[in-house]
Amino acid sequence: MLSTLLTLHQAVVPIVLVLGAASLLCGLSLLFVRRGALLVGEAARGGLQRVFRVLLAITAGIGVLQAIFGALLLTQGCRPHDNLHFVYGIIVLASVPVAYVYSDQKQVRRDVIILSIAAAAIIGAAIRAFATGSPGSC
Repeated sequence: MLSTLLTLHQAVVPIVLVLGAASLLCGLSLLFVRRGALLVGEAARGGLQRVFRVLLAITAGIGVLQAIFGALLLTQGCRPHDNLHFVYGIIVLASVPVAYVYSDQKQVRRDVIILSIAAAAIIGAAIRAFATGSPGSC
């Protein structure tokens, strides 16, 4: 059971990175579309915005799953190599919800910038969490 939890906790890292990167790229694309640098129709912009929101929601959900695996490992006596692992894990877990609270859902460009920064924070924190987590002790 412990080995399975550890494998799952480690296997989610690339998923978090890919989803975070996809969210960031989608957010950056939205910023360029909004500034008029890319000529696309209103329907395409709306579709891109929906994709961005869905990607962020999935990324946040995977972050919760990652935290659950980590908490279960902690209750089983496993510890990361460095205690900063917890800080980076909390950043991955909380970035999207905190950014969503700061966005007012009225100023689309501002919201996209805030949520894109959250996606960038997830990428950086996930990389650092991976670096500080292993080799831990179980």
